[in-house]
Amino acid sequence: MNNYSSGDTVQSHYEPERNQLIIGFVLSVVSGLLISIQGALTIIRTQWGLSLGLGELRRHSLHGIDFKVLGIVTLFLGMMVLLGAFLLRMQGRVREGGITVIAFSALTIVAGGGYLAGAILGVIGGAFALSMYSPKSKPKTDGFT
Repeated sequence: MNNYSSGDTVQSHYEPERNQLIIGFVLSVVSGLLISIQGALTIIRTQWGLSLGLGELRRHSLHGIDFKVLGIVTLFLGMMVLLGAFLLRMQGRVREGGITVIAFSALTIVAGGGYLAGAILGVIGGAFALSMYSPKSKPKTDGFT
């Protein structure tokens, strides 16, 4: 007699963890994109502002920090968040990906945080990934496989 109820139980137990990882990945990618877009737009606006003679005003509005440098740093942080998001897809790298997403998302708050929504989504996405681990056990699942 074929009894498939035990297989259904295992699959239903596995799906919430997989869904949780997918939600963390999607939130992290959106976060990285928002942060990167903000960095790129900051660089573009700085170049445009310099050609209109507004560069000095913008340069001195953040205690001497050049907006071009701020844009480059924000773009770098956004790329690091995207790297962390894609680490979530790799087997055995979910924990490192979650930590990377949370750390670099938190750092972007100083630079605007992807219009603040990027930083918040990154912290939430990284927390989703890290919640799949407990300190005394192995990861419940690795990647999307």
